[in-house]
Amino acid sequence: MRTHRRNCCLRGAAFSLLTIMALPALAEASSLRDETAQQQQQQQAIQTRIDQADDETRELLTRLRDAQSSAQRLERYNDQFSSTLEEQQQRIDRQQHALETLDDTRDALPDTLQDMLDRLRALVEADVPFHQTERMARLDGLERTLADPSVSEEQRMEQLLSVWRAELDYGRSMDSWRGQLTQGDQQRDVQFLRMGRIGFYYLTPDGEQGGVWKNSDHQWHPLDSAQRTVINRGIRITNDQRAPELLSLPLSIELDNASSESAPQGASS
Repeated sequence: MRTHRRNCCLRGAAFSLLTIMALPALAEASSLRDETAQQQQQQQAIQTRIDQADDETRELLTRLRDAQSSAQRLERYNDQFSSTLEEQQQRIDRQQHALETLDDTRDALPDTLQDMLDRLRALVEADVPFHQTERMARLDGLERTLADPSVSEEQRMEQLLSVWRAELDYGRSMDSWRGQLTQGDQQRDVQFLRMGRIGFYYLTPDGEQGGVWKNSDHQWHPLDSAQRTVINRGIRITNDQRAPELLSLPLSIELDNASSESAPQGASS
């Protein structure tokens, strides 16, 4: 009995001794685990920074690659369109030269416009005398415009070109109208027919008399019955009462002295 109690005491003492001896080892193991966790956290932080650095590097490389591609495209564009760019530069140079001489051009413009008006007036006065009142009124209005200091150069030029276009249009059309024919001291109502700028005719309402204007002597010359019939057909054509057809009539001007304008379609000598 006494021996058993002693053995128990010895085992208890041994366990206590082992426990006391194991405490430093347990404390050391816990400290090691803490250090390992801290190191893992540090490694994770370092890896995160590395990953971030890699992303930035990849982004920079992508930007560099895109920039190089853009530069290559620009080089190809410049090679392909170098001639076009050169032509544009030449055009710019010409425009710059025009701007440099603009003052001289503006100074000369009034005289140029007046000269064009004088030439146009001379043309109308020497032309076959159709719509004479209307045409001269247009020229007089243009004369007033050119003399008006409140009108800009652009407006003057536009009106001058408008008058020129109106005169040119006469050479490409035909029309008829009622009007007064003055011969000596006599006036009578007639139907006029104009064919471009080369034919000017009249016909009385009863169709018994008709004439063609001759610019060579500034006189009306009588037409025979067959010619008056053709004049009547021409009048009906202009009034959309008859289909267009070829008209054979004497002309008001000699073709050798005519302008380069062509006769209107449907007219013939």
